[in-house]
Amino acid sequence: MRLEGDVTAAGGDYADVAFDVPAGTQEIQIAHSDNSDTAILDFGVWGPAGYRGWSGGLTDDITVGVDQSSRGYLPGAIDAGTWTVAIGKALLDATGAHYTIDVTCKTTESLPVLAKAPYQAVVMSPDRRWYSGDFHVHSVQSGDASASLQANIDLAHSRGIDFINCSDHNTISQHALVAAQQPSWPILAMRGSEITTYSGHGNAVGIHDYVDHRLGYNGRTIKDVIDDVVAQGGIFIVNHPATNLGTQCIGCAWKHMDDVPWDEVSGIEVLTAGYKVGVVAFTPTVLAMWDQLEDQGHRLSAVSGSDDHSAGVGDDGAIGAPVGSPTSRVLADNLSEAAIMDAVRHHRTMVQLRGPTDPIVDFHLKAHDGSLAEIGDDVDGIAKAEITLHVTGGNTMFVQVWRDGAMTSETPVTSDDFTTTVEDVPVPGDHRYRVELVDVGNMRILITSHIYVHAVAGADGGGCCQAGGNWLGGLVSLAPLVLLVVPRRRRRADATPAPRSPRGVRS
Repeated sequence: MRLEGDVTAAGGDYADVAFDVPAGTQEIQIAHSDNSDTAILDFGVWGPAGYRGWSGGLTDDITVGVDQSSRGYLPGAIDAGTWTVAIGKALLDATGAHYTIDVTCKTTESLPVLAKAPYQAVVMSPDRRWYSGDFHVHSVQSGDASASLQANIDLAHSRGIDFINCSDHNTISQHALVAAQQPSWPILAMRGSEITTYSGHGNAVGIHDYVDHRLGYNGRTIKDVIDDVVAQGGIFIVNHPATNLGTQCIGCAWKHMDDVPWDEVSGIEVLTAGYKVGVVAFTPTVLAMWDQLEDQGHRLSAVSGSDDHSAGVGDDGAIGAPVGSPTSRVLADNLSEAAIMDAVRHHRTMVQLRGPTDPIVDFHLKAHDGSLAEIGDDVDGIAKAEITLHVTGGNTMFVQVWRDGAMTSETPVTSDDFTTTVEDVPVPGDHRYRVELVDVGNMRILITSHIYVHAVAGADGGGCCQAGGNWLGGLVSLAPLVLLVVPRRRRRADATPAPRSPRGVRS
């Protein structure tokens, strides 16, 4: 069957082209073209039972089969009836674009069958510790990538990375392939999908079904996308939100703010891909966006991703980067998909902006009872923030403490095993602290997520211990407060989150 026609900007970003599949079909082959050197059309396929795959701008022919499909497409039963080629209008000429589609239905299959398996949860290590990972890695299951899954695993393992998220564009075809190979792999490969829209990209981590990325199609919104990710038990991360490269990366910049359910978003990439360019051109803008959202009461983890499409081949570190550069470090209860996601939900993260050999910082804040809060914790009822910083491998660098998006202290690091304590006295109310490490050229090397604090007035601000005060009455008045000063872990993921109050107001 030959299907041919024109698409224009009218009618939204997607158009459907229907065709009929007869009974007995075992494989559908689809050749397609946008017939242009300037226009770009994306292509995908839906059957009577729903989604079967997405090519994006890949010009390769599509094969959908019972036992095996081409990259980016799901194998399975070929139901007789009406099928659809979905066309995405990625980039149109002044008059639109002209497509041609040739469909062949076959009673035999042509592709070699790859090993596949259903997902099974694994725990690669039982220890609670900081794990190194990359939340943004592509394989050949993405239409614009060349790396095999095995090549990604080998590169990550050679660099000391503990986990990667397999974030192929708008598909889950990699999941069954990963499940078949995970028992033989030395690191964890997480189920993911980069939900690539024309107005922003985001990683869905830990999902099991395709999430429809077609914004505007049948009224679909970014809220619907994020709701669907969370409904599957996954987490949503905003990818490279400041990477506005026009036609070089269509839809890369995040253009959603007011229409996002931010309390359902778990993280934001503070750096994606190449350090040399990105940490100067993009990271400051992302940090300003992150602080704006935190000021509004939303909590997001700082994460990162290499966005590697080639398992390091041709990556120079300026724009492209190999798996693990930058590195997301996650404080998780064990090395499993569930534990890594739980740690991101609870903001126990930091980012080594260049890669896994960068210095690290142990960052703690003393609670009123002397216990030490970790990154991601809440601490109530302190008048003074006493922060302990242990920097490993950062000699000659500078460690900074940031409160509410503004730097409050900077300390030179004078050895490769360096510990210091800094103090800060915030005004009463809600605050957040993070730590950054910079080199002698003031280039950022590391960024942590936050510890959250509710500060109260100290002795000089009218507290119980003023000179001449009633100390016994003060002890009595402190009794309810003592119950609140231990670090409070964030609410468990399976609990209903409490509504957040505006900054500085306690509900």
